[in-house]
Amino acid sequence: MKSSLVIALAAGLALSPLTRVRAEDAVIVTATRFPERLLQSGVGMIIIDAQRIAASTATTLPELLARTAGVHVRNNSGSPDPQLDMRGFGITGDQNTLVLLDGIRINQNDLASTPLSAIPLNAIERVEILRGGGAVQYGGGTSAGTINIVTRGPRRGDKSGAVYVGAGSLASEQLRASMTAAGDEMGVSLSASHQGSDGYRSNNRLRQDGIAGDLRLFGDRSDLALKFGGDQQRLGLPGVRDDEQFVSDPRGATNPSDWSKQDGGYVTFQGRADLGRTELAADLAWRDQRSSASYPSLGSYLEVKSDSTTFAPRMRWTGDLGNKDASIVAGLDLADWDYHRRIAGSVETIASPFSRTDGTQRSAALYGQGSVMVAPATKLAAGVRFQRVRNELTNSFGGFGSLQRQSRSLRAGEIGLHHGLTEQIAMFGKLGTSFRLATVDENGYTASGELLEPQTARQGEAGMEYRENGARLRATLYVIDLDKEIYFSPLVVPYGANTNLSPTRRKGLEIRGALALTNRVDLSADFALQSARFRSGIYGGIDVSGRDIPLVPRSLTTLRLTWKATTNTRVSGAITHTGTQRYDNDQAGNFPRAMPAYTIVDAKLVHDYHGWNVSLVASNLFDKHYYSYGIVDSFACTTRVCVYPQAGRTLFASAEYRFK
Repeated sequence: MKSSLVIALAAGLALSPLTRVRAEDAVIVTATRFPERLLQSGVGMIIIDAQRIAASTATTLPELLARTAGVHVRNNSGSPDPQLDMRGFGITGDQNTLVLLDGIRINQNDLASTPLSAIPLNAIERVEILRGGGAVQYGGGTSAGTINIVTRGPRRGDKSGAVYVGAGSLASEQLRASMTAAGDEMGVSLSASHQGSDGYRSNNRLRQDGIAGDLRLFGDRSDLALKFGGDQQRLGLPGVRDDEQFVSDPRGATNPSDWSKQDGGYVTFQGRADLGRTELAADLAWRDQRSSASYPSLGSYLEVKSDSTTFAPRMRWTGDLGNKDASIVAGLDLADWDYHRRIAGSVETIASPFSRTDGTQRSAALYGQGSVMVAPATKLAAGVRFQRVRNELTNSFGGFGSLQRQSRSLRAGEIGLHHGLTEQIAMFGKLGTSFRLATVDENGYTASGELLEPQTARQGEAGMEYRENGARLRATLYVIDLDKEIYFSPLVVPYGANTNLSPTRRKGLEIRGALALTNRVDLSADFALQSARFRSGIYGGIDVSGRDIPLVPRSLTTLRLTWKATTNTRVSGAITHTGTQRYDNDQAGNFPRAMPAYTIVDAKLVHDYHGWNVSLVASNLFDKHYYSYGIVDSFACTTRVCVYPQAGRTLFASAEYRFK
């Protein structure tokens, strides 16, 4: 009953004509890799600006994406960095969702989750989310969409700083400090952060620290920026619980001694020059990652080292084509990535590992994108990308190994139309193709023993939007047909392996809206119906045609309310509902029950007092007993079902002081 009520409320709100969006005039960069106004872009971009971040009930970036943008998250490790999923890609959601930090790719070419929790919320200027787009501009791994986190940087004349302290349930703690000093020609921003928690479960202690800096040179028509940062994470890994332990001892640890640690760093040079009708820009970025994990429960210890270098020069021309406003963007993307992994029986024996994996990936791409106002209310946009990728992978075990090589030429394209029917109502449509390359982890264990072929997708979407006096409503239907989808299947060989699946399809409906109930109360919602199924295929004698792909909730709903109680006091809340889904490993669809749906309620109280911002957040307010990830028929459990229990009710209090 509760689930039906939440869905009905969201659908009713989304269909209300009295919607309001405050960020319509926002500047975005994700759609073209150059700054442009949201209203001029013609794309379905979701913007979470600093005001919405402050009003949200989230305390970390992954929580913000789940509660504010309708992004589905699942936790299958106990990490503060859960998997991200848009448009129903299931366990490979991370690999089909591109994550950018200031326009630079931060997804690594492995199966590790993107370390979003290391980015403090108060360091973020805005988050841009482009569903089902980004392949032309950014390349592989964008079939579900692109998320760009834009951080705060120094601006001319800005002299400010902030200190933040927070503490709460599960011995959780957060400390942050930042400062900015800028003149007319140069500016600098520096920040440091710390996050710690005992975790909901035994052996789930977290300690995470980070630093970041941004140095900029300002010119009349040009800018230069040097950005750098580093973070480290120490985390206990409690392991799964079987379904009996989930009831009797959800907070226990199956693996009381397992742990992981991770250290990362990056340096980015960015430049921009405005030459009038032509703009030039370039990014040169280096990222380094070092991680290790100890699994006494499995008798193993591993170390991973990876680093990447990217160079992305580009240009934009704006002007007239046949007396019609037009723009053209063109650029190059060059990338080198190196990976080294060692596995031994313990920390002491890592110098003589029993398994080694070494991988490289070299890619070069050329892309172009253009748009033209073919009529006063009609914008046509099209783009194409050509990319050449070369992979090398060496796997050795016990001193024996082999080198595998693969070179592929890939292509992505997109064409879209945005037409204003009236000043308030517009319709839009888009057709495109995208691709994804297998990660080094996926290529390391395949059913065929050969490197996996690239995954390709053909996608289309259409919808309508309403806008008036800042009001906006958007509804979108989409279909994504995939060939050679890269996935781990338990059906292809005994105990399973990574493979290129037979044809699959995603389709769904997305509605997003906001309603000003009064001048003090705002209500907003995201609602999605989604389906992910095999179009055909027989594995191990099992015909999977028409069967659901695991870990894809049938519905996702988020309701958000903000009440400005007084000039200095605000109350906000969020209700997040996740529908039923098949368990991981259940590609045959034979397990008799689905993962249960769950609804989580969060609330926040904020008060401003003499320069201080004081808040209290209650997460999972009604202490819901649930899990966001479950797997069947795993060797890790004595029963058929393994799960990762999520935290019950927690409280977190914080205080922030900003000065100028």
